[in-house]
Amino acid sequence: MSITKQSFPYYKLKKGENLKTIAEKFNVDSTQILLINNLTPKHIKEGIFIKIPQK
Repeated sequence: MSITKQSFPYYKLKKGENLKTIAEKFNVDSTQILLINNLTPKHIKEGIFIKIPQK
């Protein structure tokens, strides 16, 4: 049996990051990030974990 490495689908926001910078960093649509995480732009703040859509 072999062990395969799975990518961790969550990302912890660092100080100074916002929705726009996260969308550019992972090359995904910011609306898609909000829908997957069931958040509003006001909820995006330092320290929370957000799920990043896998391609």
